Amino acid sequence: MLTQQRTTAKEIHSLDLDGQWKLSNQDKTIQVSATVPGQVHLDLIQANIIEDDPYYGTNYVKESMRKVIDNAWTLEKTFDLDQEFTHAFLDCEGLDTLASITLNGTVVGSTDNQFRHYQLDITKALVEKSNILRITFDNAVRISKDRADAYPYYVPDMFNMSAAQHGFPNRNFVRKEQCSFSWDWGPAFAPCGIWRPISIKLDNQGLLTKSWTLLTSCNTTLDTWEVQIRVCVISTRDQHLQLKIHFDGGLPSIEHAVRTTAGDNILQHTFTVDKALVKLWWPRGYGEQNLYNGEASLVNEKGSTVSSHSFQCGFRTCDLVQKPLASGQPGDSFHFRVNDVDLFAKGANWIPGHVFDRLMTIEKKTSLLQSCVDANMNMIRIWGGGRYETDDFYQLCDELGIMVWQEFMFACALYPTDRLFLENVQQEVKDQVNRLMCHPSIILWSGNNENQEFMVKGWDKATVDNPYIFTIDYHRLYMETIMATLQTVDTSRSFISTSPSAGLISEHPYTERYVLQENERGLYGDVHFYDYKHNGLHVEYYPKARFVSEYGAQSMPSFKAWKKVSSSKNWHPLSKLSVHRNHHGNGQLEMLQQIDFQYQLPSSLHNYFHADPDTSESMVDLATRESLFDLFCYLTQCVQARSIVGQTEHYLRGRGTASHTMGALYWQLNDIWPAPTWSSIEHGGTWKPLHYFIKHAFADVLVSGFQPPGEPSFHIHISNDKSVSVIGDLRVKVVNMRSGHKQLVSNIPVSVKAHGSKFIAEFDESTLLGGTSTPTFCLIFAAVVITGQEGEGQVYEMLPQTFPARDAFSIEHCLTDPKICTKIERVEDHSNGYEIHLSVSSKAIAGMIWLDWRRDEIGGHFDDNVFWLLPEHPKSVIYHGKGKRPDPILESDLQVKSLYDVIWMASRAHIVT
Repeated sequence: MLTQQRTTAKEIHSLDLDGQWKLSNQDKTIQVSATVPGQVHLDLIQANIIEDDPYYGTNYVKESMRKVIDNAWTLEKTFDLDQEFTHAFLDCEGLDTLASITLNGTVVGSTDNQFRHYQLDITKALVEKSNILRITFDNAVRISKDRADAYPYYVPDMFNMSAAQHGFPNRNFVRKEQCSFSWDWGPAFAPCGIWRPISIKLDNQGLLTKSWTLLTSCNTTLDTWEVQIRVCVISTRDQHLQLKIHFDGGLPSIEHAVRTTAGDNILQHTFTVDKALVKLWWPRGYGEQNLYNGEASLVNEKGSTVSSHSFQCGFRTCDLVQKPLASGQPGDSFHFRVNDVDLFAKGANWIPGHVFDRLMTIEKKTSLLQSCVDANMNMIRIWGGGRYETDDFYQLCDELGIMVWQEFMFACALYPTDRLFLENVQQEVKDQVNRLMCHPSIILWSGNNENQEFMVKGWDKATVDNPYIFTIDYHRLYMETIMATLQTVDTSRSFISTSPSAGLISEHPYTERYVLQENERGLYGDVHFYDYKHNGLHVEYYPKARFVSEYGAQSMPSFKAWKKVSSSKNWHPLSKLSVHRNHHGNGQLEMLQQIDFQYQLPSSLHNYFHADPDTSESMVDLATRESLFDLFCYLTQCVQARSIVGQTEHYLRGRGTASHTMGALYWQLNDIWPAPTWSSIEHGGTWKPLHYFIKHAFADVLVSGFQPPGEPSFHIHISNDKSVSVIGDLRVKVVNMRSGHKQLVSNIPVSVKAHGSKFIAEFDESTLLGGTSTPTFCLIFAAVVITGQEGEGQVYEMLPQTFPARDAFSIEHCLTDPKICTKIERVEDHSNGYEIHLSVSSKAIAGMIWLDWRRDEIGGHFDDNVFWLLPEHPKSVIYHGKGKRPDPILESDLQVKSLYDVIWMASRAHIVT
């Protein structure tokens, strides 16, 4: 999938400094080998200085782990130089974070921002032989505290509201990955080191290239495409050069004369491309991801190429549309328009995939992004508390057609606004926007995550006592600094200062609303929504909003993942480790409550799950304890999947209502470590039930159903994300869970317009339950079968629903052992993996069947999972494996769970109460 680096400067005169270095602490009691790029923790682990697994148990808060942060660490490299030069600079793509740099004993620079690209002049310090480069990293946790203490007034960072995170305060005073100080889904390590590539750049025939940038945009006045290319160089003298640009794909080549003077120069050229020659880049589901490879070069008067640059670009327009509704209804729109097509954004929020960046490999990123595509997503939001991703990450998004909502790295805090801080941020914005703006997948710049809401809603008493000073600070940072800087570099994309937002009062001048009145909520901007108090299936609590950019519910990781970071004494929902690693306060109790909301468990299991963890050890033997905790993890994942897909379907239905909903980005796609979190893919890459459900909800055609509050009926809708109408038959089948009786209750002709959502049918309780006076549940199956058009015969199924849908489903309806049988029908090897074709059958109704492999080396995902089965209705399932197929793969390797396991455990587990 990854064809080449998106933007590659071909510097003949350069020296790569990645690889082996030496690492030492301040008093030289530790001296070990180090690998660059990397972070100090990784080198100490490799050298067995850190003997404990950082991710195991509570090791991350142990003194042995945290004393790493207290030290100053020096990385040292000795190298020779065999090239002549006139100018040279040290090219540091990422230093984390507070560093001082010396070369041969001469101080050549210092850094104060993990996200900046530093280029330090080392011309006078560089020698031919035995150069010694030292980079010393200071304690970011201590310095951030010192800066906060010295600041004229208190600037809150939410630390005092989140003791459960076991982290460090004052993260807002240092430009470093904010979640490295801890978050409600991740640990605090605050690592340091040379975390991105580092090299030395030398001039070539009197010219030293500092950077190349490229931007494509649409000139609406001339009705042409524009390509802007900019080169920053240092020249030893006045020179006449030719800037040559060549594209593939039939686009014209360009030559343009440029001139340098001695010193720093910015060489820039903008040229037009006829629209008729260009194939547009489209988000997945809307067209092809057309990309153009190109080469730019600077050629001197002798005809020698002194600098060159490979690039890949795409052509598309994008806008965030915030306009009054055409229908005259209150409020404004909030949706994305790409190539003049309004689209529904379907996706998730992306967080850092590992505490230590080097361990988040391109293979892991590729797997996660491919999982987005496999689940029918078209957008991800790069959350503002993490890190700007690597070039190859965005290149993958370009190639896969995944739109990127890109935030600047500010989250859940207010920030200082002294001159040095703002100048630092200004350069950060320039560095990152110049690097990233060539990617057509990036369609929005966003200033921060939840910082305006922090201020407006008074999350900290200081913002209530003096809201004016923080409002001024907010405007200085996000409008006067970030937005103003952005507008000098890239005006081809929209900008919002925050998410969630309250919409705009005016675009010119740019004026945000800040505060929404109660009757305006959901009518402007985007929404973040979390509700841990109510049943996650009760639709009346979901917001009616234009765009929901965060919503989520927690679950445990799989027991297979949890087992690797815990011991048997922690295999209980309320064990010390379960509570400790859940950085969302009361998270374990909230998950138990959601299980109670949605499932009627046998009393013995309910009592055990809610028991005091110390008492629970004496209630069961070890084998039973393991099985019960495995069951608990499974139930939390089922509840999470049902809750979030219920919300997702609600937002997709909202497209065709007065809500005018045009986006649903759930929280969160991935994990940074194995812990209770909101993710749909756990650390290690395994899909949770939620990801399988999301795949269904984000399909081009969605059949969804729900029970409205106070009504003994069931409503079915169809949402159509296709560019053509859906015409077909809706077939509804009901199965009585007590008697097993099946009946076809409806066969309705349907027609839903392109990009529309429509209410189709309502079924009352007597129709669904057959008028029985005995309390019971039924299982509703619904599907639309396409007729009379392209795709005839294609079937889109509703996720089976139990009814009454608002009541906790009685697990006792799964009393009969379904005797689930799995059979491997065949295995197929492919160039990029393998497929295992399975058949799954049951002798009785089986609910929420979960398939998983016991062996870690079998990696990939099923095409369907967490499903209901009826007797005499076997199901074919394909497992898409990654990499080389392990041999042999046996049916005994497959682990199967269903709701019947709840009954089985309750009847067989000897629980002492």
